[in-house]
Amino acid sequence: MKRINGRDVAQAASCSQATVSRVIRSDPRISLETRKRVLDAARRLGYDMRSASGSWGVGVIVCLDPNDINGYYAKILASVCREIFRRGLHPELIWQQSLQEGCTRSFRGILDLYQTPDRELGALFQVPVVRINGKADHLNHIWSVNSDSAAGIAAAVRHLLRNGHRDIRFVSLEGIYNEKNKVTRRWEGFLRAMQSAGIPDPEKRAIFFHNQMQTDQKELESSIRRAIREGCTALICVNSVHTLKVNAALHSLHLRVPEDLSLIDWEYDGVSEYLDPPRTTVITDYAKLASEALDLLTEILTADHLPPNRIVQAKLLIRKSTARRTASDASTSRTPM
Repeated sequence: MKRINGRDVAQAASCSQATVSRVIRSDPRISLETRKRVLDAARRLGYDMRSASGSWGVGVIVCLDPNDINGYYAKILASVCREIFRRGLHPELIWQQSLQEGCTRSFRGILDLYQTPDRELGALFQVPVVRINGKADHLNHIWSVNSDSAAGIAAAVRHLLRNGHRDIRFVSLEGIYNEKNKVTRRWEGFLRAMQSAGIPDPEKRAIFFHNQMQTDQKELESSIRRAIREGCTALICVNSVHTLKVNAALHSLHLRVPEDLSLIDWEYDGVSEYLDPPRTTVITDYAKLASEALDLLTEILTADHLPPNRIVQAKLLIRKSTARRTASDASTSRTPM
């Protein structure tokens, strides 16, 4: 089979070989119209768009919404870019709000951090896509690397059960609909772990809100107060942004952790370990997610088979925010104000 070269691409795109070379190097002097024509031809012909040094570009789809640039997105984006640079490649950031412009840049594959619609990806980019914490769609050349948060949640539930807790509440400010549809399966993991322990009606042991950025603090305090009066002795908060909101609510309610209430958060890097007391947390391995995503993308591009999607286990890190619950604790615990 003939190897496609720059001359073939130039002929298909009706331009010079020098123009093809400049497009591959992302030379800003080339117009968007010409850049798109050359890249469409290169992808259609299967041209190897690596630079002379052997490096190649990786498109990274991110979002401009400031409400979404929280602990998770900042951490995963930093980990992805760090891993791309470590491998001698170069990232091409593609803003989710301007995908049309993104398809005029030179890269061999895409990492999607923002769950761009399948059809949109398929229509704009004729390159493999790996989603991080998203759904795969192999018909549209989309693979996935997901964090198995269900395993981390299950470990958190088992830890609390071993310490005598039975009424454990799942706290999410993202709403039950979003939780049910997350590929990370943390709500599913909670339900299964509670059911396996024989806890009745685990689906009723939750505190749900619908907008994590606009949740009313007084409403959060009221929900925690009500849960404790119903017998709750432990909370599992499933998003790092929730950590500070829940911490403020417990402070307002004059509740001591872990004397009055055991608490497991999602790891907020640089914060969780410095709270008083340091929080026991479920940890997402962002570096491993990024590494597995790049490994998978490389395998898709180089292997003669279609590789499977990948899973990265979340883990439980035990610090000092959980304690053993005994029968006598009920009489000494504070009632929330």
